[in-house]
Amino acid sequence: MKSVIRYFQSIFFIICAFLLFSCQNPSVVPFTSSLDSLSNLLIDDSLNISLLTQRANIYIEKNKFHLAKKDIDNAYSVFKNDPDLLLARGSVYYILNQTRISKESWERCLRINPNQLECREKLTNLFCVVRHPNCKLMIDTLSLITNGIIPSSFIVFLKEMKEYELAMNLLHNRITRFPEEKETLSLLSIIYSDTTSSNNFLDLELADKYFNKIIDLYPNDNRVYYNFGKHKQNLSAYAEALDLYSKSIKLNSSNKQTYYNMGFCEMQLSNYLNAINYFSQAIDLDNSFLLAYHARAYLYNLTNDKDKAKIDWKNCLMLNPSYIPALEALSQ
Repeated sequence: MKSVIRYFQSIFFIICAFLLFSCQNPSVVPFTSSLDSLSNLLIDDSLNISLLTQRANIYIEKNKFHLAKKDIDNAYSVFKNDPDLLLARGSVYYILNQTRISKESWERCLRINPNQLECREKLTNLFCVVRHPNCKLMIDTLSLITNGIIPSSFIVFLKEMKEYELAMNLLHNRITRFPEEKETLSLLSIIYSDTTSSNNFLDLELADKYFNKIIDLYPNDNRVYYNFGKHKQNLSAYAEALDLYSKSIKLNSSNKQTYYNMGFCEMQLSNYLNAINYFSQAIDLDNSFLLAYHARAYLYNLTNDKDKAKIDWKNCLMLNPSYIPALEALSQ
């Protein structure tokens, strides 16, 4: 009798364990069943482009890119004018760094259906990533199609091209619809704080306003403290910059550039030992950080620690044998 009870107890525990695992991993079953279902359907209809495209998209989601490519190539060999297939074909070849095929796929997609927004967005992104001359034209066209609401990633490209007026128009469209969107607020704060001579939108008051708004909404985002600190550093407000950088470091202690900037600020405040410490922390994170070796060598020399300065100048030359500041310093 006891053995029977123990048997049923074992069965009960196995069922409970299975149910617990299924509840904790809800994504496992749907993915497996979807993939299996498509594979089973393809056994009887191996050249169905819709099924092949669907399975390829699942493979892409699971980072199984070569399996996705195999399905895409099989489907493409059957029919070359399906917009969904061309969208997926461009995507998988882009991931595999074969951008020529991506470009051809998305252009073909748009010739078949000019209103296929995903193909247009991906082609626009490709043009901008490779710095194609038609990047801005593609963004203009996309903006017209979407009534001026485009992803903020495209506005980043406009800022990089110093197309400030178009960037600001599109940002104001987004902020009207998405008033608390972090990326949009961040871009506004960065453009308002951009001291580039061609930027007519420099406004220190609005820059502070948007930086502080992001901090209020997203207090655990280290990037906003870093960007705000860099803004203060550019204004020579070194003590304020250090305070903001310190808050960024508490949230992300692995950013070498933050430590480097803190070293620079301390150096400007004549706190040389603190500056050396921050440059050293930047080097600890990246022992090939040439500018940090340069800055530390300069400070060692300034504080009459000639031997350590000499070591760091030599470190600079190990990283770049033709580095002129190091060559000049060691020749004296």
